[in-house]
Amino acid sequence: MSVYAVGDIQGCLSALKTLLEKVQFNPEHDVLWCVGDLVNRGPESLETLRFLKSLGDACVCVLGNHDLFLLALAAANDEAHPESLDEILAAPDRDELIDWLRHRPLLHHDVNLGWTMVHAGLHPAWTLEEAKRRAYSVEEKLRGDNWRKFCLKLLNAKFPSSQPKNGKKGRRLFNAAVLTRTRYCTKQGVFNWKGGRRRRREKPWYAFDYLAWRGDCHVVFGHWAAQGLVLDQLHVLGLDSGCVWGGSLTLAELDSCGRWRVASTHKCKGYLTPEFNEQHSIFMRLLQVFKS
Repeated sequence: MSVYAVGDIQGCLSALKTLLEKVQFNPEHDVLWCVGDLVNRGPESLETLRFLKSLGDACVCVLGNHDLFLLALAAANDEAHPESLDEILAAPDRDELIDWLRHRPLLHHDVNLGWTMVHAGLHPAWTLEEAKRRAYSVEEKLRGDNWRKFCLKLLNAKFPSSQPKNGKKGRRLFNAAVLTRTRYCTKQGVFNWKGGRRRRREKPWYAFDYLAWRGDCHVVFGHWAAQGLVLDQLHVLGLDSGCVWGGSLTLAELDSCGRWRVASTHKCKGYLTPEFNEQHSIFMRLLQVFKS
């Protein structure tokens, strides 16, 4: 059996199928891990959900911020929504797909492999067990009878930048934000939800000397197209290579003890507007200059 992890698909199903064909993926004995952001922006969001759902136990998906956005739109039952999500919200199997999606986890851990999958990141001070508990606190809301109310709260929330104290409101919102939106934070756990440039004392969430969860697992994640593939760290593997922006979709094979190999990549067509693509291209060039 092989376990493969793929970066943010975002409705680019044709690219995913190309990758799976290259490695001769067989759902009878292989497993596909999807790091979240299954939908939005790409042209095949509906087909992507149907395909991943059809794989059954051969596919493990965690929720990303775009997936939570889709759930919020479904909860609002609002006819004004992004064009790339039109087909899902108007599909005859819409309710089955939304129900399947809201039952996906925010964190998946495989004890035998020693790998943990999240969409965006983990809090530097969380142990693996605490991260699992916090993910479950959000999952139970998404799977409950009042999921619509909670999803609308996620859509309109101002997320706390640091962990609320016991008894304070916003703990679930903070947990959801850490798992699905994290990029930069401080070692004390103050998070930058605005994106853009790194602020003073901030680092990528995985780049601190002390990480409470380190040693308990290796983490595979997505979410950060501007950062690109993260292949040079011993404890994390970043797989968002900007498929929907005209980059690539990346598939990695995971092994025990934190080992992995890039199994295949597929260069993708950019599906965003020319203006977005040009802005992103300029940003990526500036980022490379900054890194060098």
